[in-house]
Amino acid sequence: MASLVIGSAISTKVLQRQNFSKEPNGLETIIEAYAIQTANRDTVVPEKDTLHSAFSSSAKKYTRMAVESVTTEEQDGGITQMLVTFVGLTTSTGLPPPIIRLIPTAGEGVYGPPLVIEAEYVTDVSETEFMAGQLAQNNGARIATLFTQTIKMPAFINGTAMPRDPRSAFYSTPPSGIGGGLIVNYDGYCVLSMSCERRGLFLVARNTYHEVQQIASIS
Repeated sequence: MASLVIGSAISTKVLQRQNFSKEPNGLETIIEAYAIQTANRDTVVPEKDTLHSAFSSSAKKYTRMAVESVTTEEQDGGITQMLVTFVGLTTSTGLPPPIIRLIPTAGEGVYGPPLVIEAEYVTDVSETEFMAGQLAQNNGARIATLFTQTIKMPAFINGTAMPRDPRSAFYSTPPSGIGGGLIVNYDGYCVLSMSCERRGLFLVARNTYHEVQQIASIS
């Protein structure tokens, strides 16, 4: 009987409850439960990436949250329960600070400790912009043909300072007049691996960095 009463009061959708959660990287999730008429299910269910502000029946709406997934379960009395998962940020501006991990790793380290730096963070750039920012760089006065170009670890991510290089980047050659020797190029912390995953309007990036020094012998 209760479901029939609810059904008679539904025009499009009735918001029943909201559940909020937050990931360690700062990305937020809202799961909203709706009661809808089963006959209207095909027209009411939102498309992926629909904005919370455009769909939700909540009094408070968010412009930086979008539909990630929808599940429906048919009930008695012509009613369907619909769970809509939104992902994004409830704040109107800004990005959460990154998670920075220092991972002890055998064989790493040149002038600093043997470790790999991992950064997990949320960014609002597109995949194209993300990849364009990862192009190899010539970080000093080195002769690029001798060494593999690297991608320098940024000094800041989302306003948070990253660990500093153990020493300043440098490029050195043998003293003049010497027949041979070593050319050394030290770049400091540079990219070891990079990946990203689209979550609503944002990317969740996971990057690792390690200390890079390259040496060439000349005669």
